[in-house]
Amino acid sequence: METTENKGQTGRTFDGGITEAQINAFKARYGKIHRMDIVEGVDTHIGYFHRPDFQTIKAVTKVGKTDEVEAGKILFDNCWLGGSEALRKDAILFMAVQVQLGKLLNGCMGSIKNL
Repeated sequence: METTENKGQTGRTFDGGITEAQINAFKARYGKIHRMDIVEGVDTHIGYFHRPDFQTIKAVTKVGKTDEVEAGKILFDNCWLGGSEALRKDAILFMAVQVQLGKLLNGCMGSIKNL
């Protein structure tokens, strides 16, 4: 955990002790990985996630029809690589992660052209 200064107040960064070597190992195994920084007050909680696979997307889509929060838990649990455990345990932080994971799912752009 590192400490940073934020507008005269001391903020803490919670990253679960993830090292640069672990990040490189994640990249080697999963390809693209994503770091999510969730700021609460002066504290920052960091989580690392990989892209969901088709099985995860299928489960999220199926469960999401009846329970969006449970679908979010499935997405979180299946893409989580490590970081601040508060992101998993604190409901407000968890929901902030869900917003970012939604951006990850819808982050690609496409186009269609008439030929």
